[in-house]
Order: sequence, then C-alpha cells, then structure tokens
Amino acid sequence: MTTHTPIRFDGPVGKSIVRTSGREKVTGTATFTAEWPIEKLLYAVAVPSTIAHGKIKSIDTDAALKMAGVRAVLTPENVPKFTRVKSGAETNFATSISSILYPAAEREVFFAGQYVAAAIADSFEAARDAAFAVKVNYEPLPHNTDIDVSEKTERPKVLQGEPAVIEIKDAEAELKASPVIVDNQYPLMGNHHNPIEPHAAIAIWSVKDDKPFLTVYETSQSVAIGQLSYAKVFNLEPEQVRVVCKYIGGAFGSKGLMWPHALLACFCAKLTGQPVKVVVSREQMYGGTGHRTPIRQRVTIGADRDGTIRSIIHSGNATTAIKDTYEEAFTMATRMMYHTTALRLDQTQTRINTQLPTFMRAPAETPGMFALESAIDELAVELKIDPIELRIKNEPVKDVHNDKPFSGRLLVECLQQGAKQFGWAKRNPTPRSQRDGNWLIGQGVAAATYPALTMPTTVRVSLRSDGTAHIDCCTQEMGTGTATAQSQLLADLLGIPAERVSMSLGDSDLPAGGVSGGSATTASVGGAIRDAVDNLKQQLIEVAPVSSFVSSAKADQLQFRAGKIALDGLSIPLTEFMRDSKQDSIVVEGKIGMSMGGPTANHSFGAQFVEVAVDEDFGTVRMRRMLGCFACGTILNRRTGRSQFLGAMIMGIGHALQEATHWDHRLGRITNDSLAEYLVPVNADIPDVDVMWIDEPDFNASAIGAKGIGEIGITGVAAAVANAIYHATGKRIRSLPITPEKVMA
Repeated sequence: MTTHTPIRFDGPVGKSIVRTSGREKVTGTATFTAEWPIEKLLYAVAVPSTIAHGKIKSIDTDAALKMAGVRAVLTPENVPKFTRVKSGAETNFATSISSILYPAAEREVFFAGQYVAAAIADSFEAARDAAFAVKVNYEPLPHNTDIDVSEKTERPKVLQGEPAVIEIKDAEAELKASPVIVDNQYPLMGNHHNPIEPHAAIAIWSVKDDKPFLTVYETSQSVAIGQLSYAKVFNLEPEQVRVVCKYIGGAFGSKGLMWPHALLACFCAKLTGQPVKVVVSREQMYGGTGHRTPIRQRVTIGADRDGTIRSIIHSGNATTAIKDTYEEAFTMATRMMYHTTALRLDQTQTRINTQLPTFMRAPAETPGMFALESAIDELAVELKIDPIELRIKNEPVKDVHNDKPFSGRLLVECLQQGAKQFGWAKRNPTPRSQRDGNWLIGQGVAAATYPALTMPTTVRVSLRSDGTAHIDCCTQEMGTGTATAQSQLLADLLGIPAERVSMSLGDSDLPAGGVSGGSATTASVGGAIRDAVDNLKQQLIEVAPVSSFVSSAKADQLQFRAGKIALDGLSIPLTEFMRDSKQDSIVVEGKIGMSMGGPTANHSFGAQFVEVAVDEDFGTVRMRRMLGCFACGTILNRRTGRSQFLGAMIMGIGHALQEATHWDHRLGRITNDSLAEYLVPVNADIPDVDVMWIDEPDFNASAIGAKGIGEIGITGVAAAVANAIYHATGKRIRSLPITPEKVMA
C-alpha cells in the first residue's frame, strides 16, 4: 500500500555535496546566537538556587547593586508583568515553554539550579560577579532526587499518544507456560546533554507601528513555536514577535524547548529598556536545562525451545519534575519490534526535585532498546541460538499493537547485510573464546529503530527568471546540513543543478516550520517542498502564454528535466518560459501536516555491530570496530547522512561506557556538572566506524520517501556494546554506563 506517489530521483538527491554553510563555519563567519552584534547590549547572569526545595525568605541585592557596571538585579519583587501559560508538555507542544516555573518570578524552589534572580550589568564579568554577590535566604524543605527512594510514583496519563499500560492477551499466563524464560532488571543512570554551543538568548524590546515589538535571538530547535510562545507570555500578537536562530552548535534535543534563560533575557531587557544577553554556563546547564531521566526497567521474555517468543513484558519507572511533567516512553519500541503471542507494557513515573527531563537523542528508544536488545541477546544465549537468527525468527509481519502493516521495515536485510560486511560468520559464539594478549575480544549485535515522523511545515518556493530557485522556511539548521539537503531535493524536483538552489531558514518571519526533533525535519520540509513543486506546476499552467503547450497541460503531466519544462516530447527551458510568460519570479507555497494515524506503521530500522576488547585485569573496555546498517528510505545527501549516522553511533558509545549524571542526594545537587567530570567520548575512544544503508525509498512513510536518520544511529548501540562485553568476558552487565569497576566486580 503506497500512500504517496513514488517519484524517481535522478539528479542531485543522494549525491555527496559539501554543506553550503561549511565555509562560514570553518572560517568563523557563521553567526551563532550569542554572537549577534547588538548595540547597547547588557549582560545578565542567573542566580541559581543552591537548595533542592524550599521557600525564599528574602533576597539581598544591596552588595550586588553597589558593584561597578551593575544596572539592576531581577527578583520576584520587580519582575516585569507577564502571563503564565501552559508548558509544552501540557499543550502537546503547541507552546515551547518548558516549565510553569518562571525565572526570577517564584517564591518557592523545587530543584537545585532553579533561577531565583539575575544580575544585569554592562559586561558579562560584572554581571557574573554581581550574581555571586546576591544573597538568598531560604527556608529549606524536604527534598528527594533519588528515583529509588521516592514515594511519589504514579502512572502517566498518556505515553506518546498511547496508554501507559498496553496488553495483548495474557502475558503473565503465556510467560508461565513458556519453557524458557529470561527475566532481568536494567537500571540506567541519568544523562545530560553537553552541546558545544551553550544555550543562549538575546532579547530586544522595541516599538514597531506604535506597538511593542520583541526580537529574540535564541538557541532553539523550535523557532516558529517559540514565536507563538513569547506572544502568549507577553500578551502580544505573533506579528509583534520575531525569533531568530540561524545556526545551532549542537543540541541533541536540549534546545527543543524554551528553557528559563530565554524568558530571563526577555524579563531583563524589559526591566532595563536595553537589549540583554543571557548565556548559560556549563555548570548552570545542569540545572537550567533538561536532561535524560534515570530509568529502572524490567524485561521478561518467554519462549519455546526453538526460539519462538511467546511473551514479552517490559515495565519500569522514570522520573519527572515536581511541578512539570515529561514522559519518557521507553517501552514504545517494544510495541512492535518482535512477534509475540502476548505482550504487556507498563510504565510509571516518579516525581523528584529536579529540572524537567526532556528529549535526549532518541529519547524513548535509546534507553528502551538497551533493555530490550540486551534481553533478546540473553535469550539467544540461553537457547544457544545465534542472536541474529533469533531476531529473524521472530520478525513480525505487521505492527501487532496498531494492527497495521509496516511502511517498509527491512530489519532482516539490515541484519543480514550488516552481518556479511562485519564478518559475523567468523565469530566464535563461545564467551571468552577470543584473545589478543591480555585483552578479551567480543562481538555484539543489536537492532535499531526509530519512528518516521513529520511535523506541520510550510515552505515558500520561488522560481526566478534566471532559472534559479529559492526556499524559505522557518525550520532550523542543527548542523546537519538542512539547507544543503533541501536544496538538493528541490533541484532534483526541478531538474536543475543543486548550486542553482538556495535556502533561507531560522527566522520566524519565514513560513512556519515544525520542531527540529523526532528526526522529522528532512521528511517534513521535503514533503512541503514536494507539495510546493506540485503547486508550482499548476501556477505555470496559469501564467503560460496561450500558445505554449504548458497552458493546456495538466499539472501531473508536466515534468522538469535538465532545466526544462517537458511534456510528451515537447520541452522549453525554464528561463525561456519565464521570459515568454513575462514573469520575474513565480512564488508558491507548500504544506505538510503532522503524521498522525495513517494506513501503515512508519519506522526506520537498522542493525548495530560492535567489537570490543576488555582488559582482563583492569576491566577497561576499548571499542575496536563498529558497523551500522540502516534502512531509512531516501538519503538526500550521502555526506551529511553518513555524518549523522556516525555522530549518533559515537554518542551511543558515550551512553554505553561513559555518560552518567551523579548526585549528592543529601543536598539534591549534581556533583559532576562540568565537562571535566561528565565524561563524553573523545577521539581516542572511537574505533574504526563504518556505515552502510539500504538505498530504498519508503513512499508509504513520507512524500519524498525519506525517514529520519538523526536519532536511529544511537538506538541499539549500548545493547550491542553490552552484548559484546558479555561475549568477551562471559559477564552480563545490565546497568549503564558500563565502567571498569562493573566489569571487574
């Protein structure tokens, strides 16, 4: 069942083209949020709470206000008037506001790092020193930051549009009847994003057409939604707000919502009457912005001796904030990964005194697939079946939970082709059977998946008289090469070279795009571009001279080839047509909606293969090589696509072996809030990484056959690493990160 008419790409799509922003970035001329040159700019530095819960008795600003260059200190006493609106989680992300707790506006503290005040000064240094001089007197109240001891546990109302409990038949009964059972716990520590570019915002209040006008330069993955959110908070029309984000220096989900620093900049600018910049320090990021919640999971699988799975039970608990709610749907992928007679998914959440958790690259699938794919490997070991054969044996014919066929799955092909490339057949399945001196060698495999989504997006396409074209869309440049890839797409659809297409993005003055999240940008913007090209064909018919063959054509008959408009052997160059039609340019819009429902279950799939070496004495794990094979439909740009897969796989190594947020639960504060102590992979940690993909468009999933690639590359990595460590050592480690002390225990 094809939901979109297939199209053939025979131009720039799929080519390895260098990003158009590359020169700007390597020469330092690309302007990131904190770098905009603004006249009369002031600087604000937040005062974060030092307690995890309590009431603010008083804020002493006297010493700060006496310091040189200090203009003001923002507190609940002088915070400008604003309207409290619902957060994104409450509105299904119709707003991008992260929290109902507003910076420097609350008299109660609910987590350490909550912004309780801000110092504003002529320089960053003066504002920083003044912020240290602000003294806050608290009345401490009991707090809890530990997922394992809290009594405030509840079931989420909904998880990604589905119930928190999903049941197909009687999973417990089917489990008891199964000859072989694996049943284990998989605890994961929380993680924090660490993008190279810190979160930042510059706010400017001015007057336009006798009305207040707010301009915000913000590190944002949701510029268009941000515009609507600022308008609601400050009781403005959307036309009175402009949000700009030309480039993002890393985000991984951390900039998907509007965090308190952005509103803080707006408050400070309104208070002082001058533009104000707020840049979140690395330390403040651990309280001022979101994180991946710690998670406790149980996966139980019952199977017959031949490997046929009869029952899967996946349950667990995550955390959310005291005042705000974010649900990490870590059981989501288990709904459809493998055929099973019975299934039970059951999630709870615990409210603790932390900042709101948020999206972190493959937010549900990364933790959930670690537990599921580790359990599948454990079952394979128990049954003495090759783990690839076990997965293939339990390949589902449809998404049983949603009772839909898959748009295009190809997981078996990813496993088989990846295994051939990796040399899986040479693997000795016996644990501890391979050595290199003092190093134990092991190989592991895991499946990967991520849903194929689209977000509501509008684009404007302009065809010019010189045969060039331009795209306008308020989407975001995450560093992934969006402008380059989408220019390739439009060029292919118009039959012109990619260098004759340009794109503007990252500005709310442009047609509204969706959130750059959920790996949805390529399919969303691309789908809107395809719609625009369809509309362009109709517009060409309407403006064509009566004598032209175009005027009597039907839109679906027209084709663009080699810079020409063609129909049944007739053709005319675009430039000639524009001249004959007396058109300097033709401008059309294209739109796409959110992918909801539909006749197919739309997902990307992949397989992760890793080889590790484990030092037998010291428990040190070294990655030796790594391969990912993916089925993600149309890849618009081979170079940037490969880069996305590589980056996600490397981030998966960090998740598996290094990344962990550590707490002193007595104080309710994070103890490793710096890049010196929060470990992420560096060059020395990364092995030979190879990427391959199955080049088959999926027009069931999207109008351009593409499915997102930004996040699937991380899913399955941690499980593949853990499975390889088991193969090397014979020791099963079920908690992340896998540190030397766990290996030696």
